[in-house]
Amino acid sequence: MSLRVLLVDDGMADRLAVSRALARDPDMKWEVVPVSSAEDALAYLSANGVDAMLLDYHLPGMNGVSLLQQLSALGLPQVPAVVVLTGSGNERVAVDAMKAGAQDYLVKEAFSPERLRRSLRAAVETMRMTRELEERRLRAERAEAAAREALAVRDELFSLATHDLKGPLQIMTLNAQVLRRQIPAASMTPALETRLGHIVRAAHRMGELIDHFLEVTRGQERPLKREPLDLLAMVRGKVRELEANASRHHFILEVPDGRDFTGEWDSHALERVLENLMGNAVKYSAADSTVIVRLSVEDGDSQQFVLLAVTDQGIGIPVADLPFVFERFHRGRNVSQDVSGSGVGLASARRMVELHGGTLAVESVEGQGSTFTVRLPRGIPLSAGPTPAPPGPAPTSGGPEYTAS
Repeated sequence: MSLRVLLVDDGMADRLAVSRALARDPDMKWEVVPVSSAEDALAYLSANGVDAMLLDYHLPGMNGVSLLQQLSALGLPQVPAVVVLTGSGNERVAVDAMKAGAQDYLVKEAFSPERLRRSLRAAVETMRMTRELEERRLRAERAEAAAREALAVRDELFSLATHDLKGPLQIMTLNAQVLRRQIPAASMTPALETRLGHIVRAAHRMGELIDHFLEVTRGQERPLKREPLDLLAMVRGKVRELEANASRHHFILEVPDGRDFTGEWDSHALERVLENLMGNAVKYSAADSTVIVRLSVEDGDSQQFVLLAVTDQGIGIPVADLPFVFERFHRGRNVSQDVSGSGVGLASARRMVELHGGTLAVESVEGQGSTFTVRLPRGIPLSAGPTPAPPGPAPTSGGPEYTAS
């Protein structure tokens, strides 16, 4: 390995002594370029690169510190490592030299050839590491700036995309509402009224999901809006909605007698959870299979918990995928490429449940099906006692509320 060192010293004897010491270095080959003045050194450095500079502090016309200060003003692409030499051990000179950019300071009469070589090697290594750290910092700054720019472009594209997606939804909603008003009452069958209502609600729901998607991509998280919510009524509505849209599946809703399923929850958040779990149960199970939705109540030490379980007879989840099933963008290895999905639904569902202080768990056997269980704290103290069950179809004792196919 060879390094070029610029030796700036007006003393011929000192230049010869330094050249001999470096020529005898057993580990490094030094190419010594001797000059006798600061002006000659600046002229050489303006046109040539060096790895290190040995600089005498006492130079005619300009001392070593002044030379270092002018060196900084040159704007060299690669500043050399600098070791200052002086005939006196003045600490002030040493401090001034280090402040001006020198890596080391040696007293001419006190250092040995080995000490000189070691000082130069250390100075070169220090400058190399300094340059490497600076390059890393600049790369990091450029990467951060590029990331900020990419995020700004992404947010703009998402904003435009969500705006464009909402346009057709508004048209669907308006047309469905116009049809409900224009179709004569004699021609409006209950089934048609129900389906038009599904279109309007689905369009509104899709608009909310688009807004939620935009919030998530921007790193925003909407705070929960807790209010009294009848989970049974919501589940019952979703089951009926799926009955109309997924007619090839059978749905069973199992609810125990006389229990209340009201709690302090965010209706929009739990609706997303319910849509994801029940939608997955349909998506990953074959036609004519059964989806079972169960509601139950669990008494805790200080409050009650409402449990919602969704069971399907679908493809199930491989054992190796179970630990990662709630991770964003993860999809089971047994899922066909033809089945649409982004791998974010379950991660989002678990987050919504956890914001309520609850848990979302899964039990699954590949090839047999899965059960996803939501456990939600009711948010109502036990001392308040149960409230009467909300009106609805009377469930059969100890069995399913109703079965639809």
